[in-house]
Amino acid sequence: MGSQTPASDVPGAEFRARAVRTTQERRPDVDPRAIALSLTLARIAATHQHQSERLVHRERGWSYSGFRVLYMIWLTEPVEARDLARFAGVSRQTTSTVLSTLEAARLVVRRQTSKTDRRLVSVRLTPRGRAAVDEAIGAQNALESDWFSVLNSAEQAQLQDMLERVLTRIDRPAETPAAD
Repeated sequence: MGSQTPASDVPGAEFRARAVRTTQERRPDVDPRAIALSLTLARIAATHQHQSERLVHRERGWSYSGFRVLYMIWLTEPVEARDLARFAGVSRQTTSTVLSTLEAARLVVRRQTSKTDRRLVSVRLTPRGRAAVDEAIGAQNALESDWFSVLNSAEQAQLQDMLERVLTRIDRPAETPAAD
């Protein structure tokens, strides 16, 4: 654990290096480390989602987004659909689309909670949905535990802390820096 992987073996390393080099040639004023880190984070997020779908969720008939929504419902039910969108950091429309798919599969039920505002909808898991999430959580966790096993416990805690600091910085209300 904690051993270093040669840079040439890291997925996407060649593209990342080229992107940084080309961007620096064209815009010498940019921060090359920020470019490399952002490209790496984007690659990690996309690969995490793709591999999770391929190895765990596709066989269950849903996407990684579907799993995330099911998991959030499992944690907080009953939950307002608008809160699911906020928890996931996606639009209400995206959440509604995912919920429609999960409802068609009889994994969730939605109920209007207001007679005057049709947008207020409470979501719960069906017994079938609860059983499916319980099983999928174990499979997803086993996959993620394997991925993070390349780091020791202290490194995992440090990575968690660093990523949360970056997320806090990204997610704070602030003006967007002006592009030159």
